[in-house]
Amino acid sequence: MQTHKIPVFKSWVSEWLARSVIFSILMTCLFSFGLYSNPTAVMGFYGVQPADVQYGMVVIYGSTVAFLALDFRIVKYFTPRKYLLMALAVNVSCALLCFHLKSWPVFIVSQFIQGVTCAVLSGIVLNLTFPRLNTTRARVIGYTILYGGIQVSVPLYAIYASAVLYFFDYNWLFYGLVIMLLILALIIMLTMNGRARFFKRMPLYQVDWLGYLFYVSFILTLGYILVYGRQLGWLENPAVVLLCLADLLLLLLFVSRQRKLKRPLINLQILRTKNFVIGLLLLFTFYIFKGSTGLAYGYLENILGNTPVNTIPVWLSVIAGTILGMFVVSRFILQGFNLVNIIVAGFLIMASFYVYMLFFVSVRGETADFILPMFIYGLATGVLFVPIVSFTTSAAAPKIAVNASLLGIWARFTGFTASLAFNNELQLYIKSGISEKVREVVTETNALLPVTLSGIRQKYSNAGSDLYTANAVSAADFNFFLRQQMLARVTRDYYDWMLVGVAGVILLLLVLPRVRNVVLRLRKENIPY
Repeated sequence: MQTHKIPVFKSWVSEWLARSVIFSILMTCLFSFGLYSNPTAVMGFYGVQPADVQYGMVVIYGSTVAFLALDFRIVKYFTPRKYLLMALAVNVSCALLCFHLKSWPVFIVSQFIQGVTCAVLSGIVLNLTFPRLNTTRARVIGYTILYGGIQVSVPLYAIYASAVLYFFDYNWLFYGLVIMLLILALIIMLTMNGRARFFKRMPLYQVDWLGYLFYVSFILTLGYILVYGRQLGWLENPAVVLLCLADLLLLLLFVSRQRKLKRPLINLQILRTKNFVIGLLLLFTFYIFKGSTGLAYGYLENILGNTPVNTIPVWLSVIAGTILGMFVVSRFILQGFNLVNIIVAGFLIMASFYVYMLFFVSVRGETADFILPMFIYGLATGVLFVPIVSFTTSAAAPKIAVNASLLGIWARFTGFTASLAFNNELQLYIKSGISEKVREVVTETNALLPVTLSGIRQKYSNAGSDLYTANAVSAADFNFFLRQQMLARVTRDYYDWMLVGVAGVILLLLVLPRVRNVVLRLRKENIPY
């Protein structure tokens, strides 16, 4: 019997057990992204700045995106079980290295390698999932479960990390990762055939290794510019100008090479497909809005004084909203509802999240007040993700569908990275304006300032503090109050901008005639990332 026709799972493995193993591989490959669920813990453990933590996320995400393009060829050479076990062994080695060496450069290099293993694991998941879905109904459900798992993985691992960090230090997250990977390796060895293949073996010739080098260098350089650009002064800094020129050169070299090769890493002819570019822009825009929750979590931590453990109910509400949104939207898709109408509905739900935040963000509040809006956010995420991905991949012919997937995940990465830069820039712009207004209102010539300070001072004096302590503490208390007010105002102004952006996207979707009648084509050959 030809090895590529041997079942991947052993004969005693039931279909439901096989699906459980596939889902376990998916959730495990996303574990490394959970290391960033508590940025404060990362900064404290390694002694780095917020921008460094953001770039760490960019490195693992960008490495995953770039290697997926290469993995499409490599997976045809190795047997799935061997390929999976190699990736797990490399991932375990990186986790052990980070566990024993408290070094930020080592961590970043490990993140790059773990991004590669994440691409391997997720590529295996996709090849295990979609070929076994023979009907449109099965493919819609498969899309929903796959993307639902991706979306809920971040809050799910945030809950896990919060529980671990409550009792142990950050290093124990690596320990947990090693245990999870070893258990998964044992499950794979027990359930998968060693000789089975997805495809007939294809030797690794004419693999575009140089194109991959250009691609990954372009991605990581772009991420570096977007994350550190504000800190370095953007184009006022010669180093940023040089990086921009270098990144442009890398892009030109990559595009030129892909156009010349018979077997390119990514077939860029897909960009000529009708509606595909619009789908990429929707993915990019969706991730811009999706990244806006960072400020909400910052508000809960810095103004309401939440610890990560106290934020668990909020994360649970996000998970519940996402699952509900995915379930509901899958039913609408199966009933043949227009994709664009579903996407518009999703953005309207996202707009309601911003409206809620505008009304309820203040210096006084309870965590319970934000369970509903974060549920609404999760609902919007669940409603939007599958239709936007389906809209994008439906535009592609079967022969080049995989290229639509590869560019789609690149658009998601670019949207995520741009959201980091956009959030940093917009918050700084808003903060500077608010700081100027505060400086104008709160001055030493303001007759109310001495009265306010005197009231705070009297409160501490009544509590038993001496005059020197009361003076010092009252000034610190007043400054803390001002910072809280400024952060609350920054949050509201930020969500004002987000609301305007969502309204603009909805308007464009309603007036663009070419996207109104997109027909959903969930072909078996389409394997969207």
